[in-house]
Amino acid sequence: MIDAFFVFAPRGSLVVSKLISGEAKESLSEVFRLQVINAVEIRSPVLTLGSTTFQHIRTSGGLWMVVVVRGNADSAAIWEFLYHMNKLLDAYGINTEEALLEDFMLCYELVDVVLDNGLPQDTELSHIVPLLSRKPAAGESAAGDDFLNGGRLRRAGAKNISVEALDQFSRDVCPWRADGIKYKKNEVYLDVIEKLSLLVNRDGTILKAYVDGTVQCTALLSGMPLCHFGFNDSQSLRRSARRQPAPRVLGVDERESVVLEDCKFHQCVQLNKFDQERVIRFVPPDGEFELMKYHVRDDLRPPFKVTPVVSKLNDRSLEYHITLQSLFPTKLTAKDVELYIPAPPYTISAKINVSCGKCKFVPEENAIVWKIHNYHGLTENTLSAITIADEQGHYAQALDQWPRPPMSLKFEIMMFSNSGLVVRYFKVVEKDLKYNTFKWVKYISRSGAYEIRY
Repeated sequence: MIDAFFVFAPRGSLVVSKLISGEAKESLSEVFRLQVINAVEIRSPVLTLGSTTFQHIRTSGGLWMVVVVRGNADSAAIWEFLYHMNKLLDAYGINTEEALLEDFMLCYELVDVVLDNGLPQDTELSHIVPLLSRKPAAGESAAGDDFLNGGRLRRAGAKNISVEALDQFSRDVCPWRADGIKYKKNEVYLDVIEKLSLLVNRDGTILKAYVDGTVQCTALLSGMPLCHFGFNDSQSLRRSARRQPAPRVLGVDERESVVLEDCKFHQCVQLNKFDQERVIRFVPPDGEFELMKYHVRDDLRPPFKVTPVVSKLNDRSLEYHITLQSLFPTKLTAKDVELYIPAPPYTISAKINVSCGKCKFVPEENAIVWKIHNYHGLTENTLSAITIADEQGHYAQALDQWPRPPMSLKFEIMMFSNSGLVVRYFKVVEKDLKYNTFKWVKYISRSGAYEIRY
């Protein structure tokens, strides 16, 4: 697939050159330097000249990392290879021109390990370390903390991990998790985070509503644990012969099921189990990672109702009467609620009265912004405002032509699910260590594009 691999210094001098196929020539590096590095403007990270394609990235240390392909190739796989190589250079501390010039042979070692006849192979740091002559640079966070969505070699509170001790199961089945991880207290956290996007028409009807959800997992578990949990999604409940009621979660109603769409999973999830049994089963990476994403469109519950009444007071002023009502349970509280209300052109100030929170006219944004730090459930608050126009402006004409951009609402509510999605059960099993696990599930609802026409 890959015919040549080059690494250039920031100013264009060639530091690493690896010709893989017989069709690749050293002169290709000069073509890239003239066409891209010396160009006044770089329009694209892809350059195609005839049947030859150059794909490049700039590394964190300013280096030019280039792959040359002749003919058709999987572009996505090449991008993934380039970014993983960047992470590996960071881990070994050869991500700058000076470091690479002093230790360029290590870069050649890396290329030999991760490329087999031009085909990208295993780029897991924990698998590459035993094959190289040097260990990763001490203290490099890229060697563990952020490499490949949470796969870690070292972590505060955990013992140092010996990559030489990786067994065959870890290598073949769970390349994202190192062996020998130990914690005094074994904990796992699931955060179900939902962003609600909503468009409400002038008459109060909902024109568009959907939830984009993410499940974030933080696994602080010893050994090689197997985790599995299930949602109250519609297909899962249809497949269950004996349906157990979902746990009572404050802010989540007793609806029977939720229709999940466009589910995307971390590589650790066993997809066949989800397809056949609707069970999310996985051996987690160590630390925090994004477990899955999903999309919900049906039977959503907006947490707020905004009722705006906007009228023309005279040729120079608009009058606003807005009611903001919370629809979630009384025991819950929304944080940092902000209602953004566009004002007409030539507005210089506004007379404002609110029943709760703080509200002011922001000239830079030409809008009235109403902020409430804590908004309790099942409560109602009002805003009244009259805009004041600039004496010199053609306000009456501008007011008639003003398109009235929609109001927008921001919020965050803990332990509330807009979609009604609930984690019905959550189990962790480690067959060798057999420890007790502290499991935590948290629901967070946030605003996406939450807009109200008036």
